[in-house]
Amino acid sequence: METPVLKCGNLVLGELDPVLRAVRDTGPVARVRTPAGDDAWLVTRLAELRQLLLDPRLGKTHPDPAARPRYVRTPMFDLAVSGAEPAAARERHGDIRAALVPHFTGRKMRRLAGRVAVLVDEQIDEVLAAGPPADLHNDFSLPLSFRVLCDLVGVPDSGGFLALLLGAGEVDAEHTAAAALDELYAYLRRLAAGKRVSPGDDLASTLCEVIPDDDDVAGLLALASFSFLVTPSNLSAGIALLAGHPGERDRVRADPRLLDTAVEEVLRVGRVAESCVPRYAAEDIAVAGVVIRAGDLVLCDHYSTGFDDRVFPDPERFDVGRRPNPHPAFSYGLSHCIGAPLARVELRAAYAALLRRMPDLRLTVPFGEIPMLGGEQGDQVGGSIARLPMTW
Repeated sequence: METPVLKCGNLVLGELDPVLRAVRDTGPVARVRTPAGDDAWLVTRLAELRQLLLDPRLGKTHPDPAARPRYVRTPMFDLAVSGAEPAAARERHGDIRAALVPHFTGRKMRRLAGRVAVLVDEQIDEVLAAGPPADLHNDFSLPLSFRVLCDLVGVPDSGGFLALLLGAGEVDAEHTAAAALDELYAYLRRLAAGKRVSPGDDLASTLCEVIPDDDDVAGLLALASFSFLVTPSNLSAGIALLAGHPGERDRVRADPRLLDTAVEEVLRVGRVAESCVPRYAAEDIAVAGVVIRAGDLVLCDHYSTGFDDRVFPDPERFDVGRRPNPHPAFSYGLSHCIGAPLARVELRAAYAALLRRMPDLRLTVPFGEIPMLGGEQGDQVGGSIARLPMTW
Protein backbone atom coordinates (compact mmCIF):
# COMPACT_ATOMS: atom_id res chain seq x y z
CA MET A 1 0.00 0.00 0.00
CA GLU A 2 1.31 3.45 -0.95
CA THR A 3 2.04 5.73 2.00
CA PRO A 4 -0.77 8.31 2.21
CA VAL A 5 0.22 11.97 1.87
CA LEU A 6 -1.31 14.45 4.31
CA LYS A 7 -3.32 17.49 3.21
CA CYS A 8 -4.60 16.08 -0.04
CA GLY A 9 -8.32 15.76 0.73
CA ASN A 10 -11.28 18.12 0.40
CA LEU A 11 -11.43 20.74 3.14
CA VAL A 12 -14.95 20.94 4.57
CA LEU A 13 -15.64 22.37 8.00
CA GLY A 14 -17.17 19.89 10.44
CA GLU A 15 -16.28 16.83 8.37
CA LEU A 16 -13.35 14.45 8.70
CA ASP A 17 -11.00 14.67 5.74
CA PRO A 18 -11.44 11.49 3.62
CA VAL A 19 -7.67 10.98 3.51
CA LEU A 20 -7.46 11.03 7.30
CA ARG A 21 -10.44 8.70 7.59
CA ALA A 22 -8.68 6.22 5.30
CA VAL A 23 -5.49 6.52 7.35
CA ARG A 24 -7.43 5.96 10.58
CA ASP A 25 -9.03 2.84 9.14
CA THR A 26 -5.59 1.26 8.77
CA GLY A 27 -4.94 1.66 12.50
CA PRO A 28 -4.84 4.29 15.26
CA VAL A 29 -1.12 4.93 14.65
CA ALA A 30 -0.27 4.81 10.96
CA ARG A 31 2.61 5.63 8.65
CA VAL A 32 2.12 8.76 6.51
CA ARG A 33 4.07 11.16 4.33
CA THR A 34 4.09 14.74 5.60
CA PRO A 35 3.51 17.88 3.49
CA ALA A 36 7.27 18.45 3.81
CA GLY A 37 7.88 15.07 2.13
CA ASP A 38 9.14 13.13 5.16
CA ASP A 39 7.85 9.93 6.79
CA ALA A 40 5.98 10.18 10.07
CA TRP A 41 3.55 8.38 12.36
CA LEU A 42 0.06 9.91 12.50
CA VAL A 43 -2.04 9.28 15.64
CA THR A 44 -5.76 9.36 14.80
CA ARG A 45 -7.51 7.81 17.84
CA LEU A 46 -8.03 9.54 21.17
CA ALA A 47 -6.84 6.71 23.43
CA GLU A 48 -3.51 6.37 21.65
CA LEU A 49 -3.08 10.14 21.47
CA ARG A 50 -3.46 10.40 25.25
CA GLN A 51 -1.15 7.45 25.80
CA LEU A 52 1.62 9.01 23.72
CA LEU A 53 1.22 12.52 25.12
CA LEU A 54 1.76 11.06 28.60
CA ASP A 55 4.85 9.10 27.50
CA PRO A 56 8.10 10.82 28.59
CA ARG A 57 9.91 9.20 25.65
CA LEU A 58 8.04 11.51 23.25
CA GLY A 59 8.98 15.16 23.13
CA LYS A 60 10.28 18.15 21.18
CA THR A 61 13.94 17.22 21.10
CA HIS A 62 15.96 15.45 18.43
CA PRO A 63 19.64 14.41 18.47
CA ASP A 64 20.19 16.13 15.09
CA PRO A 65 17.60 18.92 14.74
CA ALA A 66 18.89 20.10 11.36
CA ALA A 67 18.45 16.63 9.82
CA ARG A 68 15.20 15.69 11.56
CA PRO A 69 12.11 14.63 9.57
CA ARG A 70 9.77 17.60 9.23
CA TYR A 71 6.01 18.04 9.32
CA VAL A 72 5.70 21.28 7.32
CA ARG A 73 8.34 23.71 6.14
CA THR A 74 8.15 26.70 8.44
CA PRO A 75 10.77 28.20 10.73
CA MET A 76 8.11 28.46 13.43
CA PHE A 77 8.40 24.76 14.20
CA ASP A 78 12.19 25.04 14.20
CA LEU A 79 11.78 27.18 17.34
CA ALA A 80 10.10 24.35 19.21
CA VAL A 81 12.66 21.61 18.47
CA SER A 82 16.02 21.47 20.22
CA GLY A 83 18.95 19.12 20.54
CA ALA A 84 18.79 19.18 24.35
CA GLU A 85 18.66 16.03 26.44
CA PRO A 86 14.97 15.00 26.76
CA ALA A 87 15.02 15.09 30.58
CA ALA A 88 16.55 18.58 30.63
CA ALA A 89 14.01 19.78 28.05
CA ARG A 90 11.11 18.44 30.14
CA GLU A 91 12.46 20.16 33.25
CA ARG A 92 12.78 23.49 31.42
CA HIS A 93 9.29 23.07 29.99
CA GLY A 94 7.92 22.49 33.49
CA ASP A 95 9.68 25.59 34.85
CA ILE A 96 8.26 27.76 32.07
CA ARG A 97 4.74 26.43 32.60
CA ALA A 98 5.02 27.14 36.32
CA ALA A 99 5.93 30.76 35.54
CA LEU A 100 3.07 31.24 33.07
CA VAL A 101 0.22 29.43 34.83
CA PRO A 102 -0.62 32.37 37.16
CA HIS A 103 -1.70 34.36 34.09
CA PHE A 104 -4.45 31.81 33.32
CA THR A 105 -6.04 31.14 36.71
CA GLY A 106 -9.80 31.28 37.15
CA ARG A 107 -9.52 34.57 39.04
CA LYS A 108 -7.37 36.10 36.30
CA MET A 109 -9.79 34.91 33.60
CA ARG A 110 -12.79 36.38 35.44
CA ARG A 111 -10.97 39.69 35.58
CA LEU A 112 -10.08 39.48 31.88
CA ALA A 113 -13.61 38.51 30.81
CA GLY A 114 -14.85 42.08 31.19
CA ARG A 115 -12.01 43.43 29.06
CA VAL A 116 -12.58 40.74 26.41
CA ALA A 117 -16.30 41.62 26.27
CA VAL A 118 -15.41 45.27 25.64
CA LEU A 119 -13.03 44.30 22.82
CA VAL A 120 -15.70 42.06 21.26
CA ASP A 121 -18.27 44.85 21.24
CA GLU A 122 -15.77 47.33 19.81
CA GLN A 123 -14.94 44.93 16.97
CA ILE A 124 -18.63 44.31 16.24
CA ASP A 125 -19.18 48.09 16.20
CA GLU A 126 -16.56 48.38 13.45
CA VAL A 127 -18.17 45.61 11.40
CA LEU A 128 -21.65 47.12 11.75
CA ALA A 129 -20.39 50.59 10.86
CA ALA A 130 -18.84 49.30 7.62
CA GLY A 131 -22.11 47.53 6.75
CA PRO A 132 -22.78 44.23 4.99
CA PRO A 133 -21.42 42.13 3.44
CA ALA A 134 -18.30 41.49 5.49
CA ASP A 135 -15.46 39.03 5.76
CA LEU A 136 -15.86 38.14 9.41
CA HIS A 137 -12.61 36.20 9.55
CA ASN A 138 -10.38 39.10 8.52
CA ASP A 139 -12.65 41.89 9.77
CA PHE A 140 -13.63 40.34 13.11
CA SER A 141 -11.91 37.12 14.23
CA LEU A 142 -8.32 38.02 13.38
CA PRO A 143 -8.24 41.57 14.78
CA LEU A 144 -10.22 40.60 17.89
CA SER A 145 -8.02 37.60 18.72
CA PHE A 146 -4.85 39.60 18.35
CA ARG A 147 -6.10 42.50 20.44
CA VAL A 148 -6.78 39.94 23.19
CA LEU A 149 -3.35 38.36 22.69
CA CYS A 150 -1.60 41.71 22.81
CA ASP A 151 -3.37 42.60 26.05
CA LEU A 152 -2.16 39.32 27.53
CA VAL A 153 1.43 39.54 26.31
CA GLY A 154 1.81 43.27 26.92
CA VAL A 155 2.27 44.30 23.27
CA PRO A 156 1.25 47.91 22.55
CA ASP A 157 0.82 47.62 18.75
CA SER A 158 -1.57 44.80 17.82
CA GLY A 159 -1.56 45.57 14.09
CA GLY A 160 2.20 45.47 13.65
CA PHE A 161 2.58 42.44 15.89
CA LEU A 162 -0.15 40.59 13.93
CA ALA A 163 1.63 41.22 10.62
CA LEU A 164 4.94 39.92 11.97
CA LEU A 165 3.36 36.85 13.56
CA LEU A 166 1.37 35.90 10.46
CA GLY A 167 4.41 36.39 8.25
CA ALA A 168 6.56 34.16 10.46
CA GLY A 169 3.84 31.48 10.50
CA GLU A 170 3.64 31.05 6.73
CA VAL A 171 4.07 27.49 5.45
CA ASP A 172 6.25 26.63 2.42
CA ALA A 173 7.62 30.17 2.24
CA GLU A 174 10.73 29.62 4.31
CA HIS A 175 12.77 32.58 3.05
CA THR A 176 10.10 35.21 3.69
CA ALA A 177 8.94 33.47 6.87
CA ALA A 178 12.51 33.41 8.21
CA ALA A 179 12.88 37.13 7.52
CA ALA A 180 9.59 37.82 9.31
CA LEU A 181 10.72 35.64 12.21
CA ASP A 182 13.93 37.67 12.52
CA GLU A 183 11.85 40.86 12.64
CA LEU A 184 9.52 39.29 15.19
CA TYR A 185 12.46 38.33 17.40
CA ALA A 186 13.91 41.82 17.20
CA TYR A 187 10.50 43.28 18.11
CA LEU A 188 10.13 40.94 21.11
CA ARG A 189 13.68 41.59 22.30
CA ARG A 190 12.89 45.33 22.34
CA LEU A 191 9.65 44.55 24.18
CA ALA A 192 11.52 42.50 26.81
CA ALA A 193 14.10 45.26 27.31
CA GLY A 194 11.30 47.75 27.88
CA LYS A 195 9.49 45.48 30.36
CA ARG A 196 12.65 45.18 32.46
CA VAL A 197 12.62 48.96 32.84
CA SER A 198 8.85 49.38 33.17
CA PRO A 199 7.12 46.06 34.00
CA GLY A 200 3.36 45.50 33.90
CA ASP A 201 0.83 42.78 34.67
CA ASP A 202 1.50 40.78 31.52
CA LEU A 203 3.27 37.69 30.19
CA ALA A 204 6.32 39.57 28.93
CA SER A 205 6.94 41.12 32.34
CA THR A 206 6.48 37.78 34.11
CA LEU A 207 9.02 36.07 31.87
CA CYS A 208 11.49 38.91 32.37
CA GLU A 209 11.26 38.33 36.13
CA VAL A 210 12.37 34.69 35.87
CA ILE A 211 14.55 34.67 32.72
CA PRO A 212 17.61 36.96 32.57
CA ASP A 213 18.28 36.81 28.81
CA ASP A 214 16.15 38.88 26.41
CA ASP A 215 16.77 36.41 23.56
CA ASP A 216 15.28 33.59 25.64
CA VAL A 217 12.31 35.76 26.60
CA ALA A 218 11.75 36.65 22.95
CA GLY A 219 11.79 32.98 21.94
CA LEU A 220 9.27 31.98 24.61
CA LEU A 221 6.97 34.91 23.76
CA ALA A 222 7.12 33.91 20.09
CA LEU A 223 6.17 30.30 20.89
CA ALA A 224 3.36 31.39 23.22
CA SER A 225 2.04 33.79 20.59
CA PHE A 226 2.18 31.22 17.80
CA SER A 227 -0.07 28.94 19.85
CA PHE A 228 -2.73 31.65 19.66
CA LEU A 229 -2.72 31.56 15.84
CA VAL A 230 -5.31 28.80 16.22
CA THR A 231 -7.82 31.01 18.08
CA PRO A 232 -8.95 33.20 15.13
CA SER A 233 -9.63 30.07 13.07
CA ASN A 234 -11.60 28.48 15.91
CA LEU A 235 -13.58 31.69 16.34
CA SER A 236 -14.44 31.89 12.63
CA ALA A 237 -15.23 28.18 12.53
CA GLY A 238 -17.80 28.62 15.28
CA ILE A 239 -19.43 31.57 13.52
CA ALA A 240 -19.67 29.50 10.34
CA LEU A 241 -20.96 26.39 12.13
CA LEU A 242 -23.66 28.32 13.97
CA ALA A 243 -24.72 30.12 10.79
CA GLY A 244 -24.63 26.92 8.76
CA HIS A 245 -26.68 24.97 11.32
CA PRO A 246 -29.57 27.33 12.15
CA GLY A 247 -31.35 24.69 14.24
CA GLU A 248 -28.33 24.42 16.55
CA ARG A 249 -27.90 28.20 16.59
CA ASP A 250 -31.54 28.60 17.64
CA ARG A 251 -31.02 26.07 20.45
CA VAL A 252 -28.32 28.32 21.90
CA ARG A 253 -30.48 31.41 21.50
CA ALA A 254 -33.36 29.71 23.29
CA ASP A 255 -31.15 28.40 26.09
CA PRO A 256 -27.98 30.48 26.68
CA ARG A 257 -26.80 27.82 29.12
CA LEU A 258 -25.83 25.84 26.00
CA LEU A 259 -23.21 28.43 25.10
CA ASP A 260 -20.48 26.63 27.04
CA THR A 261 -21.17 23.26 25.43
CA ALA A 262 -21.46 24.96 22.02
CA VAL A 263 -17.94 26.36 22.50
CA GLU A 264 -16.63 22.88 23.28
CA GLU A 265 -18.30 21.48 20.16
CA VAL A 266 -16.72 24.21 18.05
CA LEU A 267 -13.34 23.30 19.52
CA ARG A 268 -13.95 19.63 18.67
CA VAL A 269 -14.89 20.06 14.99
CA GLY A 270 -13.67 23.54 14.08
CA ARG A 271 -10.76 22.38 11.91
CA VAL A 272 -10.49 21.10 8.34
CA ALA A 273 -7.09 19.39 8.26
CA GLU A 274 -4.65 17.64 10.56
CA SER A 275 -3.60 19.75 13.54
CA CYS A 276 -0.24 18.60 14.84
CA VAL A 277 2.81 19.81 16.71
CA PRO A 278 5.92 17.83 15.66
CA ARG A 279 7.22 15.47 18.34
CA TYR A 280 10.05 12.95 18.23
CA ALA A 281 10.67 9.62 19.91
CA ALA A 282 13.72 9.68 22.17
CA GLU A 283 13.59 5.86 22.42
CA ASP A 284 11.67 3.07 20.69
CA ILE A 285 7.98 3.15 21.69
CA ALA A 286 5.53 0.26 21.16
CA VAL A 287 1.93 1.42 20.74
CA ALA A 288 -1.17 0.06 18.99
CA GLY A 289 0.74 -2.85 17.45
CA VAL A 290 3.50 -0.76 15.86
CA VAL A 291 6.98 0.25 17.02
CA ILE A 292 7.92 3.90 16.71
CA ARG A 293 11.72 4.04 16.41
CA ALA A 294 13.98 6.53 18.17
CA GLY A 295 14.22 9.70 16.09
CA ASP A 296 10.90 9.09 14.28
CA LEU A 297 8.50 11.99 13.79
CA VAL A 298 5.16 11.52 15.58
CA LEU A 299 2.09 13.64 14.79
CA CYS A 300 -0.53 13.55 17.54
CA ASP A 301 -3.46 14.87 15.53
CA HIS A 302 -5.89 16.98 17.54
CA TYR A 303 -8.22 17.22 14.52
CA SER A 304 -8.93 13.64 13.45
CA THR A 305 -9.02 12.42 17.07
CA GLY A 306 -11.95 14.80 17.63
CA PHE A 307 -13.87 12.65 15.13
CA ASP A 308 -13.01 9.37 16.84
CA ASP A 309 -16.25 7.39 16.52
CA ARG A 310 -15.16 5.15 19.41
CA VAL A 311 -15.51 8.20 21.68
CA PHE A 312 -17.94 10.61 19.99
CA PRO A 313 -21.30 9.20 18.79
CA ASP A 314 -22.22 10.47 15.31
CA PRO A 315 -18.98 12.50 15.25
CA GLU A 316 -19.77 14.56 12.14
CA ARG A 317 -22.99 15.92 13.65
CA PHE A 318 -22.61 19.44 15.07
CA ASP A 319 -24.37 19.22 18.44
CA VAL A 320 -24.24 22.31 20.67
CA GLY A 321 -25.41 20.26 23.64
CA ARG A 322 -22.95 17.36 23.26
CA ARG A 323 -22.06 15.75 26.58
CA PRO A 324 -19.60 14.34 27.36
CA ASN A 325 -17.19 16.00 24.97
CA PRO A 326 -13.60 15.02 25.88
CA HIS A 327 -12.14 16.63 22.75
CA PRO A 328 -8.35 17.01 22.49
CA ALA A 329 -8.30 20.53 21.02
CA PHE A 330 -6.03 21.80 23.82
CA SER A 331 -3.87 18.66 23.93
CA TYR A 332 -3.35 16.58 27.06
CA GLY A 333 -1.12 16.09 30.09
CA LEU A 334 1.94 18.32 30.27
CA SER A 335 1.22 19.37 26.68
CA HIS A 336 -2.18 20.78 27.64
CA CYS A 337 -2.41 24.39 26.45
CA ILE A 338 -2.23 26.70 29.47
CA GLY A 339 -3.96 29.38 27.38
CA ALA A 340 -7.12 27.25 27.04
CA PRO A 341 -9.08 29.26 29.65
CA LEU A 342 -8.47 32.50 27.76
CA ALA A 343 -9.46 30.94 24.43
CA ARG A 344 -12.72 29.74 25.98
CA VAL A 345 -13.43 33.19 27.46
CA GLU A 346 -12.89 34.79 24.05
CA LEU A 347 -15.04 32.31 22.11
CA ARG A 348 -17.87 32.50 24.62
CA ALA A 349 -17.88 36.31 24.66
CA ALA A 350 -17.78 36.55 20.86
CA TYR A 351 -20.60 34.07 20.19
CA ALA A 352 -22.82 35.57 22.90
CA ALA A 353 -22.39 39.08 21.49
CA LEU A 354 -22.85 38.04 17.86
CA LEU A 355 -26.05 36.11 18.63
CA ARG A 356 -27.36 39.12 20.52
CA ARG A 357 -26.29 41.94 18.21
CA MET A 358 -26.36 40.26 14.77
CA PRO A 359 -29.17 37.68 15.04
CA ASP A 360 -29.66 37.51 11.25
CA LEU A 361 -25.99 36.76 10.52
CA ARG A 362 -25.73 34.32 7.60
CA LEU A 363 -23.24 33.04 5.06
CA THR A 364 -23.21 34.47 1.54
CA VAL A 365 -21.70 31.26 0.12
CA PRO A 366 -22.78 27.63 0.56
CA PHE A 367 -21.44 26.12 3.78
CA GLY A 368 -19.25 23.66 1.88
CA GLU A 369 -17.68 26.47 -0.18
CA ILE A 370 -16.23 28.61 2.62
CA PRO A 371 -12.75 29.63 1.34
CA MET A 372 -10.04 27.70 3.16
CA LEU A 373 -6.30 28.18 3.39
CA GLY A 374 -4.15 25.89 1.28
CA GLY A 375 -3.31 25.66 -2.40
CA GLU A 376 -3.73 29.03 -4.12
CA GLN A 377 -4.87 30.59 -0.84
CA GLY A 378 -1.46 29.90 0.72
CA ASP A 379 -1.12 28.18 4.07
CA GLN A 380 -0.56 29.28 7.63
CA VAL A 381 0.38 27.51 10.84
CA GLY A 382 -2.84 27.21 12.84
CA GLY A 383 -4.90 28.30 9.85
CA SER A 384 -7.99 26.84 8.26
CA ILE A 385 -10.49 29.47 7.12
CA ALA A 386 -9.16 32.05 4.65
CA ARG A 387 -12.28 34.21 4.40
CA LEU A 388 -15.74 34.12 5.98
CA PRO A 389 -18.16 36.01 3.70
CA MET A 390 -21.32 36.90 5.62
CA THR A 391 -24.21 39.32 5.67
CA TRP A 392 -27.00 40.26 8.05
